[in-house]
Amino acid sequence: MPRPWRIRYAGAKYHVTARGNGQQRIFFGDEDFERFLDQLFLALEKDQAILYAYSLMPNHYHLFVETPLGNIHRFQLRLNTAYAMYYRFKHHRPGHCFQGRYGGPLVGGDDYIIRLTRYIHLNPIETETMKRKSLEEQKAYLHAYRWSSLPGYLNKSRACEWVDYRWLGLMHRATETGNRRAYRGYVESMIGKEDEMLTEAFAASKYAIGDKRFIEETEADLKEMQMRKGLYGDLSLPVPEGLPVEQIEAVVAQAYRVDSKVLHQHGRKAGIAKAVAIDLCCMLSGKTQRDIARHFGFKTDAGISRQRRVLREKAAKDPGIEKQIQRLVKKLSKS
Repeated sequence: MPRPWRIRYAGAKYHVTARGNGQQRIFFGDEDFERFLDQLFLALEKDQAILYAYSLMPNHYHLFVETPLGNIHRFQLRLNTAYAMYYRFKHHRPGHCFQGRYGGPLVGGDDYIIRLTRYIHLNPIETETMKRKSLEEQKAYLHAYRWSSLPGYLNKSRACEWVDYRWLGLMHRATETGNRRAYRGYVESMIGKEDEMLTEAFAASKYAIGDKRFIEETEADLKEMQMRKGLYGDLSLPVPEGLPVEQIEAVVAQAYRVDSKVLHQHGRKAGIAKAVAIDLCCMLSGKTQRDIARHFGFKTDAGISRQRRVLREKAAKDPGIEKQIQRLVKKLSKS
């Protein structure tokens, strides 16, 4: 059978899953889990992807990732190939490590995004053994589970620098601590239950997770491009790599109604626009952080890292910032 279609574009979000060949284990102990995470974090850095949530199980894994460069294929190839090579050498198992191609439906809509993070984080107790445990035992196991991003969602002191926690802002509490506390209750409220809304979305399409409109638009795009291409494969719509920083600056300045020159000035005159311009330049210009730091008047690239970190913190509290960034990415992809 031909491979399923997959859409690739700048800013696309995916629920990525991969299983062991023949349902066999892919992780046999702590060393395997740690090795996979090391390779995951390396792939995130190399391909400039964003990780929102993950859960590693003995025979499969779940990732919720975004690809600002529209390169999910390169990211997954790098990750799965690296781990498969390690797996075959470490465990003396010839043949395939993973079963078929990874799953990767698109994800859209705040309500579905936060539900997906919960679904991923509940995976460690979705086993027959754990379902026979009491509610308190399941909670204790879930909170102690080391191989998911849940600990960082619940406790800032356990946050991982490679995980972006911006969707905690969808809890709509006044403080970050309040968002984390609310998210704990949100996750625990679904222990032993089925999220019918998410289940329906899973069943509605193998290409998209979201509301009816999002699914229909995704499948309409697929149908149109299938007819145009006349063959199976991926539909690649990435932003061209190496966009001029001046072009990125101009689009950001117009969106935030500031003069481009203000983006190069010190202080807060540019507001969040400067941080957004810097972040987009890092994602889309193809230049190093050192080059971008020099362009914006920073002495070292540490200033660039600080600007991007602050932007992520603000986006975690205000989802509107993330939506604006995605609008700018799409606009640049069409320019």
